[in-house]
Amino acid sequence: MALLGSLKRDIDARLAALFEAELKRVAPLGQGAADMVLACRDLCLRGGKRVRPGLVVAGLRAVSATREPAAALEVGVALELVQGYFLIHDDWMDRDLVRRGGPSVHAQLTRRFRSEHLGAASAILAGDFAVAVAQRLIAEVPVPPRHHGEFLKVFAEMQVDAVLGQQLDLLNRADDPELTYALKTASYTVRGPLLLGALLGGARPAELSALSRFARPAGVAFQLRDDLLGVFGRSRETGKPRGSDLARGSRTPLILAGLRRARGEERQLLQRVHGNKDASLTELERAIQILESSGARAEVEARIQELEREATSALSGLRRGGHDLLLGAVSALGSRRS
Repeated sequence: MALLGSLKRDIDARLAALFEAELKRVAPLGQGAADMVLACRDLCLRGGKRVRPGLVVAGLRAVSATREPAAALEVGVALELVQGYFLIHDDWMDRDLVRRGGPSVHAQLTRRFRSEHLGAASAILAGDFAVAVAQRLIAEVPVPPRHHGEFLKVFAEMQVDAVLGQQLDLLNRADDPELTYALKTASYTVRGPLLLGALLGGARPAELSALSRFARPAGVAFQLRDDLLGVFGRSRETGKPRGSDLARGSRTPLILAGLRRARGEERQLLQRVHGNKDASLTELERAIQILESSGARAEVEARIQELEREATSALSGLRRGGHDLLLGAVSALGSRRS
């Protein structure tokens, strides 16, 4: 957490400078183009813990004590842009109007252009813009020559996995939610950042393998914590409405456990609220209580702890400094409050 605190200031400053340069670049194209970039900038600079840049540095330190972190910070900026790209598209697909305590990008652009279609289309382009700029940054990172091809491959593959995971999530019919989480979240939140950092440090194959084994359970634990926050978290900390996953009808392990465990009238109420955006606040709060009293929350908490143990067991053989950072990452990913 200390690393994330120190990195956040640097990453925020680098992102702000990057967007200032991009706004100057697009200025001759008119206000419409600038508005799209501004909406992207607003999201990327509005909160965010900068977990991914922290994990790039942790991946670097897991294999090297001497490599300077400057290149890792550039990779971290690129990953924050990739995160922005996914959030912009995800919010449009889920019809979410709030992100990080402010308007989602498609909501912001809809108001700006006074057109739902133009707002949505411009938001899709804002996401495309973010990932294109990220690709440009990645192309300029000084990677050890023997790892250059694999570095670019990891950057591409984490996005492919996330897209496939999002498709499974979109259909909302996955038989194995943790597989969806491994693709959608662990890929670009944990595995990709760790491997990119390790490749910057000249990692050996055994070290890359250990980081990959760590990444899947750690990333799934991160998403399960996100599920808990999406229902039980405080809006001022999460930046999203309380109980949003319930109202949206998400089939998270938490909600599936509640539907499986609840009985009688409680199960009927949970079914009535699930996927009902018109449910009253009283009904929503009661459904949240049922997810607690039925034991569903405790079941997910126990699974998070199990995954954290699995992730920790994969760390043997890594450098002590990197090992300690990753132990801290397990706690930061699985126990956060926002």
